[in-house]
Amino acid sequence: MFYIGIDIAKFKHDFCIFDDDTGELIVPPMTISNDKEGLQMLLNALSHLDRSQKIKIGLEATGHYGTLIKAFLTSNGYKFIELNPLQVSRFHSQTSLRRTKTDKIDCQVIARYLMAIATKTYQPQVYHLEALKSLTRLRETLVDQRSRCLVKLTNVLDITFPEFKKFFAAKLRSETALFIIRKYKTPSRIARWTDEDITLVHNVSRKISTSKLLEIKQSAIDSIGIAPKYLLDEIPSILNVYETVNDEVSKLEEKIKSIIFELDPPSLSIPGMGPISLATLLGEFGDFSRFPSAEQCIAYAGVDVGISQSGTKCHRGKMVKRGSSHLRYALMNVVRTVCIHTPTFKEYWVKKKVAGHKFHKFLRVADSHAAKKLVRVIYYLETHNTKYDPSRCK
Repeated sequence: MFYIGIDIAKFKHDFCIFDDDTGELIVPPMTISNDKEGLQMLLNALSHLDRSQKIKIGLEATGHYGTLIKAFLTSNGYKFIELNPLQVSRFHSQTSLRRTKTDKIDCQVIARYLMAIATKTYQPQVYHLEALKSLTRLRETLVDQRSRCLVKLTNVLDITFPEFKKFFAAKLRSETALFIIRKYKTPSRIARWTDEDITLVHNVSRKISTSKLLEIKQSAIDSIGIAPKYLLDEIPSILNVYETVNDEVSKLEEKIKSIIFELDPPSLSIPGMGPISLATLLGEFGDFSRFPSAEQCIAYAGVDVGISQSGTKCHRGKMVKRGSSHLRYALMNVVRTVCIHTPTFKEYWVKKKVAGHKFHKFLRVADSHAAKKLVRVIYYLETHNTKYDPSRCK
């Protein structure tokens, strides 16, 4: 068997090849450029190997830097194993006392790590899963940017019209609220509302009553806000950015939903599981066949707890929070919705909640237990290609 270790970088890569039969380094560490010529050099080295023997190629997970070389290997019929950089680093520290670290050494460490552990070669994530991962991460970035715009807008309103927010509690981004802010800007202009203005605002979405609009007008009359010109100039800029980002988020969500509905994954049958949340989970988990068990998925998501045991003492600590923060964030957000719509999960959540306590930290403990149960259910549904059946979920 041949073991190939590849150390990935932005502009170049280093690789080496070991022969398991002899334990010799048959191709010493070579540096190749991250371009057509460099990748062709790697292919030439691989083509000289005896294809009757197994070939294991290992590389560390390095985000988008490894996308091109992984696509190149796949297009030429080679499978590879993506390794956790932390595990490779710990393996290196355990097998060597030296603190020397170079790219040429790293590729040899990766190859030796492949030789030392039992690994399963798998095909890389399919196109749809890669697309979901990229699109959902971009959406998360834009949603964060959209939220920052609302925070900035709130800060401006705290000075110009502090009484305004109480009429749109938690709904400042509502169509009516944004329309009022963009068109009228200051309390003095709102205080001069005519019947025509009130009718105009009411017709924007008809979700706010005329009596409520009259209350807003009265608050504007009594407002203590001030309206310096620099803040009034900021409002259109903030709203323009917000609306642009909001439109892009909507477009991304449509693309994500179209992919999810095309895939029609079994986990979509879980009550309370929305297409956007599931898209994030599937994109971050990738190919479930690479996980030997559901517990491996839980560890990959970083929602398992740390355990410290010494002698007769055993302490279970906090959530380890390793792995993808995007995955963990989506998982902890969707689990409450699933618990609301799925009686089995709700009963499990209540069972895990500390009796008599309603503090946030105890609720989050119950959430984490329910999240692990959700991962187990998703793993079973995806690996067995079956729809959710509440009678079989205990």
